[in-house]
Amino acid sequence: MVELLIMTVILGLGSWRIASVLATEDAGEWVRVRIGIGHDEQGNPVIYPDTFWGKVFGCFWCLSSLVALVVTLLHAWGWTHYVRAYPQYELQLFAWWQYLLLWLASSAVAIWLEKQVMRSRAR
Repeated sequence: MVELLIMTVILGLGSWRIASVLATEDAGEWVRVRIGIGHDEQGNPVIYPDTFWGKVFGCFWCLSSLVALVVTLLHAWGWTHYVRAYPQYELQLFAWWQYLLLWLASSAVAIWLEKQVMRSRAR
């Protein structure tokens, strides 16, 4: 169970970082331009198209949930191959419901981190 908690924190940090880059930082600009998000004079995204991706990028909670899902699926795929490649370490696979919890919990960690960052920026 400790492994699940550790993976939640690690995947939550990774999900928050990727979602933050995609939503607000210059490194994710090419993605936002591709889906048609407009900008104001300071470069802040302000015009979100009325499409699925526009709605996802307009809501950080939605974006971090989607990113957490992708990160969790990649982790599940990689962990499965790692456990099978190194049987001498006697590692165990997570059950499907543990991956579901991992996705939701890592998304919650990413959302919580974003709230903390926004709160510190508001000061």
